[in-house]
Amino acid sequence: MRDLTKLKTYIIDSDNPHEVDDAISLETKENNTKKLWIHISNPCKLFPLDSSIDNDARKKNSSIYLTSEYYPMLPKSIIVEANLKQNKVSNTISASIDFNENGSINKYEIVEAIIKPKYQLTYEDTNEIIELEPKEEKEIIEIKNLLLKSINYRKSQGAIIFENPLSKIIINNGEIIIAKIDKSLAQMIISEAMILMGYVTSLYLFDNNLAGAYRSQRINCNPKDILFKYKDSEIKYILLKQYIGKSFITLKPSRHESLGLKMYVQCTSPLRRYLDLVIQRQVYNKINNLNTIESNIVSELINYSKKRQLEINNIYKNDKLNYLTIFFNKQSKSFYKIIFVKWINLKRNIALVYFPDYSLEILIILFVSVDIYCNKLYKVKYNRNNKDLLEFSY
Repeated sequence: MRDLTKLKTYIIDSDNPHEVDDAISLETKENNTKKLWIHISNPCKLFPLDSSIDNDARKKNSSIYLTSEYYPMLPKSIIVEANLKQNKVSNTISASIDFNENGSINKYEIVEAIIKPKYQLTYEDTNEIIELEPKEEKEIIEIKNLLLKSINYRKSQGAIIFENPLSKIIINNGEIIIAKIDKSLAQMIISEAMILMGYVTSLYLFDNNLAGAYRSQRINCNPKDILFKYKDSEIKYILLKQYIGKSFITLKPSRHESLGLKMYVQCTSPLRRYLDLVIQRQVYNKINNLNTIESNIVSELINYSKKRQLEINNIYKNDKLNYLTIFFNKQSKSFYKIIFVKWINLKRNIALVYFPDYSLEILIILFVSVDIYCNKLYKVKYNRNNKDLLEFSY
């Protein structure tokens, strides 16, 4: 157990998160070199594999965040105990990373630790610190510089940084709003820290011959060519996604090309994703010389998780459709702007489109009387909710 409570540790997250499972620190060595620490809450030590709590989490597979409801994967008592919090001493699995000058990783270490976060910041708070650069919070600026170098290094290894805004359905005083969300610099650096944690954890699993749920992906195109061809398009990243192969999970480590990494696991959300909890348990057990999970069991857990995730995706789809239907039914617009991406099923009039006013990428039923073309802007009229999809016509 490593005592890291003296490190100046930051929690950086959205407003009022349900699960607070990560934090970061900067350690300055005697020769003035900088070491990044990434800390992940450690719920796996609170209950064993195959316990009632573990089996229930396995069945749920993940926490579910619907537009107006939240269903946690773990019991509230476990979340309260495992959540990281300002001035609270917490158990973690922590990784330290020493970087080379070009942003690549020189060496890493993964330990069981205790931390005591000094600050609990929102992304907005962090962006303000980054912009103002106060001397009192120089650690944040140095962390930002290290992680931006890491991003640039991954780019040199083929990583794709998707910079398109996203959309989120929000209920504000009973009104449904579709909000555009631009990724801020603070979100970018925290995302990078979590990617690095996934990478070094995959290295740890591989180096110690531990079974893991490795995530891989192949890119079936030249991304630079596509991004250059559509450089002025609002949907260039959506178009690029049509060429990139889907990621997949296996026991065998292989390259995750869109991340620019030779191997990768997701491990930074053990409070809300079951496979992350499995990965954490492997690391925790290895550190403490406990029995690790055999590969055949991990394989079964991967397959079960895949099936449950398909069911959860349908829950998200139906929730989104429900609120989008209410939203469009209440609008009084005579037409909406869409950018056509592609036909998914021309016989059934199912199209993938993008609503630029809302940064909304969705499948719709689209009735047209003329030929329409990819990456072109059209005006369409909302008809109704056609059971499983919204229906529009041109």
